[in-house]
Amino acid sequence: MREYVVNLFEFARTGMIAEGDVPVQELPRMLTEVPAAVPVTERSTVVFHWRAQGFERSEHRADGGMAVRQYLRLAVAGDMWLECQRCMTPYRHPMATETVFEVVRDEAQADACLADDTLPEAIVGSANFDLIELVEEELLLALPLVPKHEVCPEVHVSLVTGPDGQAEPAEEDVQDKPSPFAALAALKRVPSDEGK
Repeated sequence: MREYVVNLFEFARTGMIAEGDVPVQELPRMLTEVPAAVPVTERSTVVFHWRAQGFERSEHRADGGMAVRQYLRLAVAGDMWLECQRCMTPYRHPMATETVFEVVRDEAQADACLADDTLPEAIVGSANFDLIELVEEELLLALPLVPKHEVCPEVHVSLVTGPDGQAEPAEEDVQDKPSPFAALAALKRVPSDEGK
């Protein structure tokens, strides 16, 4: 049994708090996102800090009565190795996410929460709920669609425009090329023999 497997209903009811650090090696789906170019020694430095807090809140029901709802607040932060899609080099991407979930008893209640945009996300609680699996889910959802540096440290070869590897074409190359419109103008000036 893993260290952070909890009874989620009791966790929320008693207002428990759990926190810890989890290395990326213990998150198999996140580990597949680490670029192959990152050395193994660097991969071991990727650690995510997480904090989970359960709580209950009394809320008004539609029929005018009161209902006690259970919640889980989860915060996760850390730096993740990703591959920049502009320069194709690995870089450390800061990640931070905080989500509040309503703890529900079954899938039907979770589906009802999904239908109402005003309610927080719902998770189906259990007596053996793995907090680390939820941490990994939240990290996967927080990954950027297109990871990239703010400013790339180098230009990838596929982005270079010049034939000799220069970013800008040389001046003489620009002057040597005839304008395609000059050829069109020459055709327009040729007198037509059809009008005679």
